[in-house]
Amino acid sequence: MFRLAASRFVTRRTTAHVLAAQRFYKVGPNAARLGMVIDHNGSPQIVVAKDHGGTGRGQAVIKLTFKNAITGAKSQERFRGNDTLEVMLMVQKEYQFLYKDEARIYLMDMRSFEELSMALDTFEGNKDKLALLEDGMTITVQTLEPEPGPISWRLPARHVYKVKSVEARLAKEKGATYMPATLENNARVMVPDFVKPGEAITVDLEKAEYVGRA
Repeated sequence: MFRLAASRFVTRRTTAHVLAAQRFYKVGPNAARLGMVIDHNGSPQIVVAKDHGGTGRGQAVIKLTFKNAITGAKSQERFRGNDTLEVMLMVQKEYQFLYKDEARIYLMDMRSFEELSMALDTFEGNKDKLALLEDGMTITVQTLEPEPGPISWRLPARHVYKVKSVEARLAKEKGATYMPATLENNARVMVPDFVKPGEAITVDLEKAEYVGRA
């Protein structure tokens, strides 16, 4: 059995803190890039806009617009050219999907076998795509190191499913005809009329569309 998730989470984050702290680096506000994650006032802030200006004394001023990586709240801050910003590391890690409940998703690191749970509302995408989750699916987790750790997760670009049933149509249209199909995980997608129950198909999860036979 797994150890308690909370214990694993604390242990994993402590280890990440030790490893990643040495890779932290600082830049001036002029070198800040869109998408860069800055540790500002003790919280991770993603740079979403950058403007240059000046003060009455002629000093260069850089205005950065931040988006809080945890809450999503936006803010604007002004920096002088000689200020320094501490850049945080955004790391993508792959986990295996175990199961979910009404509020959280449960994942496993297949190398360490440690379990990670995350809130469903940290999902990157429309909530209706959660129906495409399937046991054993590879999930990508966005992690900020050394703190605060995992902040969001997303589905793979494509995934292979087995078709459980196909809804037959009484009349066929000219050319390729698509019909509703139910997958083994009970999600539904449209498939060509030549796809039969029991077959494996590849689905584009961004569009929730049939790609081809697997």
